[in-house]
Amino acid sequence: MAGPSDKTVKRLFALSRNRCAYPNCETPIVHPSGTVVGEVCHIKAQNNGGPRFDAHQSEEARHSFENLILLCSVHHRVIDDQPATYTVDLLAEMKEMHERDGDIELSQEAARMAQKLFEHSQLNIQAASGAQVMVASPGGIQAQQVVIKTAKRRAPNVMPTQGAIGHNLAKRNYTLHLIERYNDFQKWDASKLGKGKFIVIHRAIKTEFGSKWDLVPESQFPRLVEYLQHRILNSKLGRIKNSRGEKCFSTWEEWLQKNHGGEPQ
Repeated sequence: MAGPSDKTVKRLFALSRNRCAYPNCETPIVHPSGTVVGEVCHIKAQNNGGPRFDAHQSEEARHSFENLILLCSVHHRVIDDQPATYTVDLLAEMKEMHERDGDIELSQEAARMAQKLFEHSQLNIQAASGAQVMVASPGGIQAQQVVIKTAKRRAPNVMPTQGAIGHNLAKRNYTLHLIERYNDFQKWDASKLGKGKFIVIHRAIKTEFGSKWDLVPESQFPRLVEYLQHRILNSKLGRIKNSRGEKCFSTWEEWLQKNHGGEPQ
């Protein structure tokens, strides 16, 4: 598969509502004049050496809807310049949040914009580090309205309100760091089998705090951090490492210093 299909790009555009997926960014992907100012970006890089590249990912998966996100050129560069901060999990969450209230239909005008974006993605060759080349065959829209359907029906999601952890990128990223560490420790524990061991923490958070982790109020951030750190330390590997005096995770202060220059959030 040489690049994202026209159907995939149009679905991305519809769900994006013609906006960059970076939190609180209102930059359009296609300007009303018809000029394409945004980019179809890969979460896991298309090319070896690119940010978040996964050598085990198939060519089809690289250009699939799940691995693509629409960003303005500024935030595309910001994200790809900091792959340690903008992890695969963080970008997947960012994409999911952005698309929660998206459209499944394209008006005639939006369809024209989506077609412009698709044509632009065919020729979009970026020579920056982690270059991405997107090539596909032309497609066309010949309808007053285009309805994009998916195989799965998703239950309505609630967009995090102002003041939720999901709206603070640093706190959101640190929470994901702790969740990742917990899952890494679970992966090490061969006595726990099945994929369920990697989603148990999400269920546990929802039970403890009454909502999905990114919907937890910012005021509860210290308690959520303490809760996740305790779960990590109480895991089998956590108990072993802790008994040896080995670190199991970065503290919030260490995380800020490393990824955000130590600035308070």
